[in-house]
Amino acid sequence: MLQSGSLPTLLLLLSFTSSIETDTRLLPPPQKVRIESTNMKHLLKWSPLQVSCATVTYSVQFQGEFELQFLNGSWENALDCQSIHENVCDLTPDLASDSDYDIRVRAECGGQVSRWTSLGTRFNRRETNLSTPDMRVNVSGDFIHVEFANLPKNVDIILMHWRQGQELSASRHHITAEWNPFHLGGLESGATYCLSAQALLHSINKSTSTETKCFRIPESMLPWLKPIAVFVAVVIVMALGFAAFWSLTGCCPALLHACWPKEQLPDALLHREAGNTLRVHTEEELRELYHSVQVLDPSQPEREEEKG
Repeated sequence: MLQSGSLPTLLLLLSFTSSIETDTRLLPPPQKVRIESTNMKHLLKWSPLQVSCATVTYSVQFQGEFELQFLNGSWENALDCQSIHENVCDLTPDLASDSDYDIRVRAECGGQVSRWTSLGTRFNRRETNLSTPDMRVNVSGDFIHVEFANLPKNVDIILMHWRQGQELSASRHHITAEWNPFHLGGLESGATYCLSAQALLHSINKSTSTETKCFRIPESMLPWLKPIAVFVAVVIVMALGFAAFWSLTGCCPALLHACWPKEQLPDALLHREAGNTLRVHTEEELRELYHSVQVLDPSQPEREEEKG
């Protein structure tokens, strides 16, 4: 029989042995857990697990101030990051407030799971990095075409442009993703214009700016050259038209006849008798041919009788 003092020792030994067996069935936890946040896009990353398991998946949970205060400190599953095969999780839709979040991830393989690995520090989306706008400029004539590559919808751009040496009178343009690319027109030829862009993230009140870039508008053609060019163009068009008409009349009479056929004159005009001539009467002769007739108003006799 066991002594009464040895029973607790035996139970402790069994518990310790059970915990060792349980630990041997655990997967190693994910390592190098970190979060990369740029332009309000939050990506949780970790190193892939190197184990002999056939298929390793990962699950991510988060806990914010709301969960701590109103949900008894519970952890919420990241909806798009449950049993995923990738070692990256997009937490952008889950971290929807400016509160501090605890984030953790674990590995899974069949019936085995690892311990949770936390981020280590609490994350707030206000810590996101705002990237410098990728401004691409193309000069065409007196236009400047400005395009911002990979512009997020939640980032606005304030574009400033001015003539070199006149920065105090710079013009401002508000550009969103819908108005990208943007065109500046009516610029003076031969002048140099400078541009600078500032990216704004209003939700967290952050901004970043590009370096100033200057571009020269090419010279336009000389003032006297434009009317000469117009005159030469008119002469060329007229010459081409004359050449086309001459080629039709001289080289292709059949085609000309098909386009503008000739109609023969009526027989009355071709075979006119000698005595059948047209004569124009004078005004006196016309008076002799016709008798004048006086037209009276039917009511006129009655009026004359009344007067009588």
